Amino acid sequence: MKKQTLLSILIVSIFIFVAGAAVFLLTKYQLRLSGEIAKLFNPKTSALPTLSPTASSTAQEIAQLQKEIEELKNQPPKIIYKTVLTPASPTPSPNLKTQEELDQTKQQIASLEQRLQELQVQKTSGSQISDADLIKSWQAQDKVAQVACQDKIFNAWQLGSGVLIGSDGKVLTNQHVVELSSGGLPDYCLILFGKDFDAQNQNYAKEYRATIAGFFQDRDAALLKIQDIIYKDQNGAVQTMPVSGALPYFSIASGTPQIGDPVYIIGYPESAKFAFSVTKGIISNLTSDNLYFGTDAQIDRGNSGGAALNSAGQLIGLPTYKYIGSGDYRGYILNIQTIKLN
Repeated sequence: MKKQTLLSILIVSIFIFVAGAAVFLLTKYQLRLSGEIAKLFNPKTSALPTLSPTASSTAQEIAQLQKEIEELKNQPPKIIYKTVLTPASPTPSPNLKTQEELDQTKQQIASLEQRLQELQVQKTSGSQISDADLIKSWQAQDKVAQVACQDKIFNAWQLGSGVLIGSDGKVLTNQHVVELSSGGLPDYCLILFGKDFDAQNQNYAKEYRATIAGFFQDRDAALLKIQDIIYKDQNGAVQTMPVSGALPYFSIASGTPQIGDPVYIIGYPESAKFAFSVTKGIISNLTSDNLYFGTDAQIDRGNSGGAALNSAGQLIGLPTYKYIGSGDYRGYILNIQTIKLN
């Protein structure tokens, strides 16, 4: 009995010793593992390489980026070189509906801008405002252009005036401006705005190229459509680019002016050396068929096809011809209401 008790005590002691040793070893392993993990997350002892560039490499990268930016800025626009000018034809839009919506939006914007100008004129009508301020508020130099059509047979340019009537580049002028003296019609006409004239070099910085869209039956009127812009680069090479954005234009007056109403004649007459010109007068008379308005405002050769405006800056007609005889003078304006624009 006594031997059994001693054996039991020995077994329990051995078990306690083994268990204690196991706990000791496990604790030591955990402490070692914790230390290894701590080293991994300690930036001071991390074995991973750091990616901090030197000052010299950073400066080189900045210099390279600046060089690339300057090269991009100095790149010329990607345009098509053409040495022979031919009538341009519009490229079909890949999404006709989207293009129509865009054109409508442009027209709405231009119409709202025109309406705003009219309201500004009405607002100031109670107070005295100069003709110079009126013409400036109408943006007349952006809306009335010189029309130049080349007669290749006579090797000459036929000059007149034209007026923008649509944000998409529709230009109204007289039929006799675009009909060539040698007979037939030109391939295209140039639309030249005074704001683009370079007085120092005596040429236009850019020229709008327009084709003839059609005529109006029994009316001395023609409709042109601007297709693109042509200009010369620094090397003298002729280049073309599309027209971007909506063009400003004059709205059409809704009613017929009365005798005595003021009228402004705007164009590029020969008497002004084909420079932008404005004359003022009144509506003097109406022809029996209401086709023309007579006026004492000066109309000279080159004014044909330009703009005749009322005091609200609205288009009432096209200066078309003048009567001179026995010392008498009277200019005549084609009534815009007699032209079916739609």
